[in-house]
Amino acid sequence: MNIASTLHKLRPYAPFLLRLAFAYELYDVAGHTALHPTEGVPGYAEWLKSLGFPFPLVSAALSAYAEFLGAILMVLGFKTRWAALALLINFSLAILVAHVAIGDTYKNAMPAINLFAMSVFLLLNGPGKPSIDEGL
Repeated sequence: MNIASTLHKLRPYAPFLLRLAFAYELYDVAGHTALHPTEGVPGYAEWLKSLGFPFPLVSAALSAYAEFLGAILMVLGFKTRWAALALLINFSLAILVAHVAIGDTYKNAMPAINLFAMSVFLLLNGPGKPSIDEGL
């Protein structure tokens, strides 16, 4: 067995590693916000308000919980493409409103850019194996 055929057989499992990294990053970014209701969402809403974002409290809650629930769905590989689409929209707004519009540095925007790219990949390629979507 050569390396190319071995790598080809392992290819369906590559998105799993990406899903795990994605889920960790999502939880690290948003899990604390969603799970810390006294400082998390209200603090996030205040920041969005300072940027002039409409409906800052609703927007903060939607973003935080989309990312938190998205992390869970990514680990499970359940409704992966739908979750990726929601997260793609979320991170498109994050990049445009929270980074580009305020002239933020590339270094500060990089986590949102990475999460955007992971969303695109999983939307187009699906969850791979093992996942609930692929029947484990």
